[in-house]
Amino acid sequence: MTALRWAEPEHHETIGSTNTEAMGDPRPGRVVVADHQSAGRGRLGRSWHSPPGSGMAISAVVPAVPTAVLGWVPLATGLALAEALAGSRWPVTTALKWPNDVLVPVRDGTGEAAVVDQDGRRWGKVAGVLCQVAASGAVVVGTGLNVDHTPGQLPVPTATSWRLARAPGLPAPLPEQARTELLAAYLDHLATWHEHLAGGDAGVVRAAYRERCLTLGRPVRLHLPDGTTVTGVATDVDARGALLVDGPRGRAAYPAGDVEHVRPQ
Repeated sequence: MTALRWAEPEHHETIGSTNTEAMGDPRPGRVVVADHQSAGRGRLGRSWHSPPGSGMAISAVVPAVPTAVLGWVPLATGLALAEALAGSRWPVTTALKWPNDVLVPVRDGTGEAAVVDQDGRRWGKVAGVLCQVAASGAVVVGTGLNVDHTPGQLPVPTATSWRLARAPGLPAPLPEQARTELLAAYLDHLATWHEHLAGGDAGVVRAAYRERCLTLGRPVRLHLPDGTTVTGVATDVDARGALLVDGPRGRAAYPAGDVEHVRPQ
């Protein structure tokens, strides 16, 4: 199996959508990066807006993986970005909410919590993931990261930014090299996890993902794509990346949906 090699990233100050650009020529190894998207999209067709210069959108094309582990590609992407943020020279503590929301601590006065963990720590969403499969089977892996947003620039109250998570108050904007170094680290982590998936083995990815995922072991309300809702306890992530929920009718696996963490009464 040939190791994934990244092409020189294609940088744009602004673009409609990095995923759309990458899908136009989904060559494995291609990387499209932008500081601003005018037509960015999130999961389930949601629009994604960010003030110019405050965020970072990255779309990377990875080769096809076996169908049995395809569901792990977006989860591995969130994991790769979480690892890159935690290991940077401007580090922040990171966690994941199923399936692929990247979370960082919420500082006082900088927004509402998307998740409150079992120890009472407050977490906000700093990045999300959108993956699209090309006709060739290659996958365009898109991530949108809030880099330098101030509280008034955040897209939703439960979001936060890399800048806001770093220190109390309003830290100085991150230097340009922070973005450059983060991109390189993220692509390295993504290539590593993709290598496991390309070989048909999600076991190592699953183990690393479970260690960072705050959803597991928690009461949840899962909003499914068909508009229905399931409540129960999220117990695990199965071999396909689906969330296992113990509900009133027993355990079931859900490959897609929006998780709401329910605080115990």
